[in-house]
Amino acid sequence: MNYRANVETTSSHMKWGLLAPATVILGGAGVVFIGGAQEAAQNGAPPWGVALFLVGGLAIWGFLALLYVLNWRAARVRAAMARNAFITPRKGGFWKGALIGTLLVVALQVVSVLIGLFYPGLNEDERNFFIGVPPVFLTALYTVFPIAPLLGGLLGKMWRATSI
Repeated sequence: MNYRANVETTSSHMKWGLLAPATVILGGAGVVFIGGAQEAAQNGAPPWGVALFLVGGLAIWGFLALLYVLNWRAARVRAAMARNAFITPRKGGFWKGALIGTLLVVALQVVSVLIGLFYPGLNEDERNFFIGVPPVFLTALYTVFPIAPLLGGLLGKMWRATSI
């Protein structure tokens, strides 16, 4: 007699069909950015330009890793719900995520200004760019267009809903 017939595992609840296209698209985009960093380094681009390509590729791969983690967490909740009908997804988490999203954008602004002020070897135009342009555009992410708080809030809500 098979005593494991009714066992619900996390892997049986994973949505692999949703992750496969995301892996192909985002994984390929990350490779393109990393390759762009190598190409920029070989053609004598400034070091901060190479770093921007690297950060872009790593950010794309980080987003892909986040999708995998959220899918695994949701599969854990679905497996627990299949074993026990009284388990429900948790509510809330939007405002905490919105605050974290906004603080992340503010931290990016501070880092941009610090790079502009203290990075050696920047000429005056590059220094003015780092001090002026990214902070102004990043300010629009949480004032004019509340993209950072909304995305952070939705991510916080998904993170809390996928916790057991």
